[in-house]
Amino acid sequence: MNWLRTDVGFDGWRLDFVRGFWGGYVKEYIEASNPAFAIGEYWDSMAYEGGNLCYNQDAHRQRIVNWINATGGSSSAFDVTTKGILHVALHNQYWRLIDPQGKPTGVMGWWPSRAVTYLENHDTGSTQGHWPFPRDKLTQGYAYILTHPGTPTIFYDHFYDFGLHDTITELIDARTRAGIHCRSPLKIFHANNEGYAAQIDENLVMKLGQFDWNPSKENNLSGSWQKFVDKGADYKIWIRQ
Repeated sequence: MNWLRTDVGFDGWRLDFVRGFWGGYVKEYIEASNPAFAIGEYWDSMAYEGGNLCYNQDAHRQRIVNWINATGGSSSAFDVTTKGILHVALHNQYWRLIDPQGKPTGVMGWWPSRAVTYLENHDTGSTQGHWPFPRDKLTQGYAYILTHPGTPTIFYDHFYDFGLHDTITELIDARTRAGIHCRSPLKIFHANNEGYAAQIDENLVMKLGQFDWNPSKENNLSGSWQKFVDKGADYKIWIRQ
């Protein structure tokens, strides 16, 4: 691994199928090789009842957090929980995006600095297609992960082959302008069947879905806000002036 770092020039590690080995070994690898970043793929089944995704996915995200803990927090992990919830939540079930404590329902809600959010990878999409993200919800999905805490990733196929280059670039610009980072605080205002609205850090508010909402309608939101992106019923983003 040190040869890959020093001679070949890799900066970090993407660790496959980490369910198959103890996180303590990963901690040893990371301490010995000193990567800039490390991500583990802890992918297992989510909770279903009667063929429907359960609202409560705490056990699922807890298993991912347990693995991160076993690495001593030295590695991040893909937020598989958030991906699975978004598959369903964006079909007018936005209430799935808030837990009873008012936080996001994925790993992002418990340990955002170690949550690597994503919509697709080479296993779930592309030529393998084991768990593809709903294609008609990709723009909403990216609007969510690119404006929220955690470390979002972009799937190559989406950026270059799906006609989403400009959409994703605009969302990255919004994230950069607002100064959003992996630990940014989040306040969720609404999450119901019609939509979702939240403030992320100090300088960005956004909404998903068809419900009629803007910053001026929120009593607990001060300041002047300029609309930055308007995609109608898909999503809207405002940045503080």
